[in-house]
Order: sequence, then structure tokens, then C-alpha cells
Amino acid sequence: MNGTATKQIITPANNEPEDEYQETSSSRGKWIISAILLIGAIFAGGFYFTKKNKDAKAATAAAKSAGTNSTSSGNNSVAPVEVTTAAAISRGLPQTVEVVGSLTADEEVVVSSQIAGEITALNIDFGTFVQKGQVIAQIDQRDALLKIEQSELQLKQTMARIGMKDGMKFDPLQTPDVMQVKAQLDFTKIDLDRATKLVEAGDVPRTVYDQALTQKNLAQARYQAALDAISQQVAIVEQQRAAINLSRKSLADTVVRSPISGAVKEKFQSRGAFVPVGGRIVSLVSTNPIRLRADIPESSVSAVRVGQTISVTTDAFPNRTFTGRVTRLGTSLSEQTRALPVEAVIANPSNTLRPGMFAKSQLVTNRNGSAIMVPTKAIFTIAGILKVFVIENGKAVEKLVKTGLTDGELIEITEGINEGD
Repeated sequence: MNGTATKQIITPANNEPEDEYQETSSSRGKWIISAILLIGAIFAGGFYFTKKNKDAKAATAAAKSAGTNSTSSGNNSVAPVEVTTAAAISRGLPQTVEVVGSLTADEEVVVSSQIAGEITALNIDFGTFVQKGQVIAQIDQRDALLKIEQSELQLKQTMARIGMKDGMKFDPLQTPDVMQVKAQLDFTKIDLDRATKLVEAGDVPRTVYDQALTQKNLAQARYQAALDAISQQVAIVEQQRAAINLSRKSLADTVVRSPISGAVKEKFQSRGAFVPVGGRIVSLVSTNPIRLRADIPESSVSAVRVGQTISVTTDAFPNRTFTGRVTRLGTSLSEQTRALPVEAVIANPSNTLRPGMFAKSQLVTNRNGSAIMVPTKAIFTIAGILKVFVIENGKAVEKLVKTGLTDGELIEITEGINEGD
């Protein structure tokens, strides 16, 4: 009280210790500072993203402006491209027509049985190559042999009846029956002559002449009947001989031979099967030579002739080319395809080509033809359209073209440019 200052110490109302109070106050301060920093970061981030968006929009606008300026400036902004040029040349090239077709057999035969019987042997199978005249099958011969024997016995019986002998000339007038009636006819003729003279002399009545005439006519009829009977027997002999020949043919038909040289396309029977007359045994195809059947477009019909050369390739042998000649032309065009069917023959000695193969071919219509050729690298294909660039007045100009044959690094141009372009 006598002028001295007094220091007061304030304690918490809850009577907590002084150090705990100080720690609590410090934590609250840290929390307030963290909140202030977080709010500042949010404002700063928003400002950053806003600035970034503005910069992106400005860059886009600048790019568009640059593109517009580039377009408006013409070709001056396009860098030149170095190219090489080549002139379209004219050179000798055989004129051809490209066609597609199918290979077919030169001949196809179904071998059937000529007689009924059991197949006792079958010497071929599917795919077997056979030569013309080669034995394919054997049919039981017993029926044919019995028929031959029966026909021969009947022939001998007939020949014996009329007195005919093998190896000797047959005279119907020398047969016993004919000789007998011939003698009777001769006697009646003599008797008729005698009666005629007696009647004319008046020595005998007219009735004697009439009886002699009647006997002569009867004898003449018997003689003619005897000749007819002999002729009938001779005809029977010929018929029986024909029956023997037919039986011998049946015996020969028991041996089935190949009518052509070719391969077995299909086998219909097996050994031990009974086949009727006309029963199918095998199917044969001849593949040397082999035929090509193709269709020629209407636009090329006038250039096609018999004898022209044709080159053929197949998918089965892509690296080989087969050569043939046109042998047949169709008589009319197909109404559906407006194409003319033609046939060509191709040599096939090793049977490499098979019927049914799909074939691509080139028909040579003019060996002395010419064509405009350009390098194959000059052709551009866009959406199936063929183009080349032609220099006109110092500029590259697009030209639509149609192409033809390829010869090494050159390709034929059939339409679109001229020689020297």
C-alpha cells in the first residue's frame, strides 16, 4: 500500500493447472492458422484453373487463326515433293481376252452290263486309270456257254433234216423230198403230153386228157410246196446260226472292257453282285486331253476364232501355265450373262489337270497387237478407281484409266491416256 505495485496471477475458473491451460490455448491457435491456410489454397487453386482455361482458349483461337491464314495463302505454304516421270510408250503386245471357266472331261462314259449275271471279278476301283480295251470286270459265263451249246445242237438237227453239210454248197433241188416230188411232176408232164396227142387223134375221150392235166397240176403244186419247205428249213438254219453268233456275243460280253482310256470316276458294283441287263458297273472319264468351257464377253465375241491359242492357270497349280487351242464356239449367247460359250482343248498327258477345276485363262486374239504401257508404280488405286498423274503445263493432273495385261514392271493402259503422255 505504500506505493509498491502488486502483481496478480489469474487462474482458470475451473481450477485447472496453469500448464494445461497454456497447452489448450496453443492448440486452438494452430487450428485457426490451418483453417486460414486452407481457405487461401482454395482461392489460389481457383485462380490457377481459371487462368489455365483462359490460356487454352487463347491457344485454340490462335491455332484456328493460323490455319485460316495458311489456307488463304494458297500453295505457297505446301512443301514441294520430288517425283520422277516416265512417258507412256507403245510396244508390241499380243491382244488377249481374260475369261474364266471350268475344266471338264473330254469324254465321260458309264459302263453297263450287256447281259445279266453275277460279277465274278472286278479289276478296278475308284480312281484307277485304265486303258482302252482293258478288262474291267468278269461276269459269270455259264449261261452263255449253255446257250451256245443248245443253239449248235438245234442247228445240227435242222441241217441233217434237209441234208445240209458244213463246208459244202447246198442245192435245194438235190434234197430227197424235192427230188421225189420232182420225179412225180416229170411223170405227170409226160402223161399229159400222151393224153393230148390221143385226144387230138380221137383215140381216147376228152376225160382222159382232163385227168392227166389235173395230175400234172397237183404234182406241180407238191413240187412248189417241197421247194418252199426246203427254203423254210434253210431260213431256220440261218436263224439258228444267228442265234449261235448271238450266244457267242453274250459269251464275249461277260468280259467287260473299258471303251476309253481314262480314270474310274465312280464304282457302282462290287464282286459277287448280280447285275441286270443295262446295270451300271463303273463310270469312266477321259482327261487327256481335257476341255475348258469358258464364256467370252459380248464385246470380245467378234475377235474369237477356232484355232486361237489360250493360256490357262488354276488355283491348284498357281505357278504353272497350260496351253490349249479353241476348238468349238457356241451358236448363241446366253441371255442371262450375254456371253458366248467356247470350248478349248488342253493337252494333259500326266493327268495333272482334273475335271471340275476352276480355271483362269487368257485367249490370244491378235498376236501382232500393240498397247500403251506405263510403269506399274504409276498406278494409284483409290476406292477401286485406277488413276495416274499426267503432267500438263507443268502441273500434275489426275487421269482415270483402265488397265489390261501386266508385262514385268509395265502395265497396259486400255483407256485414259495416250502415247507419249
